[in-house]
Amino acid sequence: LGCSIAFRMLFWNIGAEGQLIMGGIAASVVPLFLAGIVPSFLMLPLMALFGIIAGAVWGLIPAFLKASLKVNEILTTLMMNYIAIELVAYLYTGPWRDPTGFKYSAPFPESAWLPRIWGRAHAGLFLAVAAAALLWFILARTRRGFEIRVIGENPRAARYAGVSIRRN
Repeated sequence: LGCSIAFRMLFWNIGAEGQLIMGGIAASVVPLFLAGIVPSFLMLPLMALFGIIAGAVWGLIPAFLKASLKVNEILTTLMMNYIAIELVAYLYTGPWRDPTGFKYSAPFPESAWLPRIWGRAHAGLFLAVAAAALLWFILARTRRGFEIRVIGENPRAARYAGVSIRRN
């Protein structure tokens, strides 16, 4: 879902893994360092907000380079994956290492867990379906979705119609 918007515009985002990792790092800050400060009912929404912002900022870097300097997005997103991978490896083997000595971060409090539905399935299943429906609606039924589709199908026609390719 995260790559589908970029792919619709023919922006080849090979950096989804790096964006996911950076989102995960930012989301992990909340339960690891703010658990005693943040009320438990705000834990998951705050984690989601931190993750979304960090992943988006990480994705904006190659988008900015493509839009302003015409730098190839395949190369920049791919190279940024390695930066993100090395950063998370450094964090969980170094400063965020579990105090018991395992090469993982300390366990998250239960308020940072999604509720279980059955077995190992959790509420993320419903969140994914809702996100897919929202994305379909945006791409199929909104002006923004129309602009995204037009840019991917014919950038020259999009420019002629007044769609800002750089902004998109």
